[in-house]
Amino acid sequence: MLRHALRLAVASIGAVSLLAGCYKYVPMNGGDLILGAAYRGHLTPEGSQRVAPLVGQDVARFDARIVSVLDTAFLVAMGATVRRGDPRQQIWTGEQVLIPRVAVNKFELRELDRPRTIRAAAYYTVGMFAAAYLWFRVRGGAGGTDGIDQPPPP
Repeated sequence: MLRHALRLAVASIGAVSLLAGCYKYVPMNGGDLILGAAYRGHLTPEGSQRVAPLVGQDVARFDARIVSVLDTAFLVAMGATVRRGDPRQQIWTGEQVLIPRVAVNKFELRELDRPRTIRAAAYYTVGMFAAAYLWFRVRGGAGGTDGIDQPPPP
């Protein structure tokens, strides 16, 4: 029983560690965009007006994966957009949009934030072990005889 619970705890901790992570956006260190990588693009005010028919009015930034880099534009698979003055994200489902180069002010690369991810995994691990400990304490106490002797067999 204890082995089964430990296996379950280790499997869930491993799954969270592999599937979840904390990310941050860091300014580009010059160079070219990496195809398939996740970026946050900041639009100029003029660029926002230019791409309004494609992504909506007054969009300040977009999160996307780079599909292709052309001479005059970027083909991106959209993940989200944020309007000026509205912090809520509009979620996209990977629709491909052609964004002109002149519309983008700057790009930021999405990277794994290792310290935050390690901290979150540690908190999760401690929480899982605490929950498992409490569960076994409750289950273990409920399965006993509470000091009452059983009658002898006939």
